[in-house]
Amino acid sequence: MTKEWLFSQIALQDYILFCCQYPSGGLVDKPGKSRDYYHTCYCLSGLSISQHCFKSQFVRGEQNNLLEPTHPVFNIVLSKADKMAKYFSSKVTINEVIKKQ
Repeated sequence: MTKEWLFSQIALQDYILFCCQYPSGGLVDKPGKSRDYYHTCYCLSGLSISQHCFKSQFVRGEQNNLLEPTHPVFNIVLSKADKMAKYFSSKVTINEVIKKQ
């Protein structure tokens, strides 16, 4: 099994950092478009995924560009995903509710 993404980590970081930043804040999907919450979240997720490849990190530019790793399914930082998993593991499952009926 190869331990690399199916996209260029460098190219994605370059595109986000150089082409997607809106002058007054936020991120866009392509130059010339308006910023919005969806594309800001989407770009930050892509930037995080491209910086964290399995156990290694690659950060384009300065270290202050580094984002926390995000969960690839839930799109939240790993510490919050762990907290969520612990919370829900203590709850009653739907199967247990059905069996009680």
